[in-house]
Amino acid sequence: MSVITAYLTPRLFDIWDLYRSGLQQSDIAAKLGISRQAVNQALLEATGKVTRALSEAATINKIAVESIDSTAGVLTGWSREFGVKAAISVTRRDGMQVWYEHVADCAHCNKYYACQAYLFRSVKERGMKLTKDQRRLAPSKLAQLLYGMNKV
Repeated sequence: MSVITAYLTPRLFDIWDLYRSGLQQSDIAAKLGISRQAVNQALLEATGKVTRALSEAATINKIAVESIDSTAGVLTGWSREFGVKAAISVTRRDGMQVWYEHVADCAHCNKYYACQAYLFRSVKERGMKLTKDQRRLAPSKLAQLLYGMNKV
């Protein structure tokens, strides 16, 4: 069990994911065979639980919260421990991830492709589109773009 699944039931995660993918509440209701009001209630519950999960993760990681977008599943803030910007994100596949702003030589890192794959999945899950130039960014720069940590 991941940290986030301790907060969201599979059904809440399904509804939250569908909404994040761009579907309207009425479309989600039709797809799942439930009322629009049930979708609305589930989204209120899911976003509240995501907010709580992100806030608790920030506390654990000593991150001062600047903003929380519980619909996108992203918290941004300042790491008191490292003195840099930080972001915490939630996805179904990868659970909760903490990213710290850093200047890195990603090309020589053994985690380059793992970081890049995670970030591309996050971009896709959030319905974002990347330009060719953005797709060529090193993971550290792409994370800054994705989480609004820095102008790229």
